[in-house]
Amino acid sequence: MAQAIAVEDIRKSFGAVEALKGVSLYVDEGEKVVVIGPSGSGKSVLIRCINGLEVPDAGTVVVEGMNLADRKVNARALARDVAMVFQSYNLYPHKTVLENVTLAPVKVLKVPREQAERDGLAYLERVGLESKVDKYPDELSGGQQQRVAIARALNMHPKIMLLDEPTSALDPEMVQEVLDVIKSLAETNMTIVMVTHEMGLAREAADKVVFMENGLVVDEGTPRYLFDETDNARVKSFLSKIL
Repeated sequence: MAQAIAVEDIRKSFGAVEALKGVSLYVDEGEKVVVIGPSGSGKSVLIRCINGLEVPDAGTVVVEGMNLADRKVNARALARDVAMVFQSYNLYPHKTVLENVTLAPVKVLKVPREQAERDGLAYLERVGLESKVDKYPDELSGGQQQRVAIARALNMHPKIMLLDEPTSALDPEMVQEVLDVIKSLAETNMTIVMVTHEMGLAREAADKVVFMENGLVVDEGTPRYLFDETDNARVKSFLSKIL
């Protein structure tokens, strides 16, 4: 199987804080990888390096054959192949739901507006928001806004979806509606890398779970291995506190 993402020995510091201390991660095409671990372990920095939002101080990141350190890397090709869903929804407040979902395909990918709207409507239906197309973000709940953000990412037709704690900013009763959408994505052939504190989702939807702490990958394996079989004392201690 072809490799979608190859992160090799990356390091990243912010001033005196070493956020990543030599992290490697390999993701095959179509694989679903969930990254877990305590806050401050470098999970979000890792995912931002995969998207080119952060530049590692050392090591390499190759995404869909593109070495992100290469000055000739095509930013538009990266934007076409990799979509990101953030903790905060980052919707444009002055644009409707449908406008939010269609703006990037039209501006970045030069998709004709009619096609972008047609596809956008299909993705909004997929996340259960076809009745909200003319609403503005402030008329939606947090869970609905995050589902719009997922539909917006899908409308870029990415090969890879990155999700950085997509439920962490939500009220507890809104978390499930977003988890349901993510679980449905996990049943597709899309490559997904997600940072989350939702252990049930990691167990159900992941092919591989990666445990990070203090800027390092401490352990990784199938959900069954990491949740039930690992002998790693740190992983077991962490999971015992949250499961």
